[in-house]
Amino acid sequence: SIMTDAPVIPLQDLPMSAGFALDAGLPYEEAWRAITVNPATQIGIGDRVGTLETGKDGDVVIWQADPLKTVGASAHVTVVDGKVVYSEE
Repeated sequence: SIMTDAPVIPLQDLPMSAGFALDAGLPYEEAWRAITVNPATQIGIGDRVGTLETGKDGDVVIWQADPLKTVGASAHVTVVDGKVVYSEE
């Protein structure tokens, strides 16, 4: 798992932290797993979050660019509990 050490490194920099690991040689899919399913499993909530599956919380961010490859990529749309809570428009 990858963490940010918030508040020293803010939580919003988590994708950038995964991007650093990607640049250092971590495979792309593993970089995403390191900030999604792996930490959820480690803290015991992998049955609820961490992957998109039927029956799990379906919080999703649609990015304007790949946040692991683009420093400063911003969210285009954020959906929490099936409701749009943020839209760039």
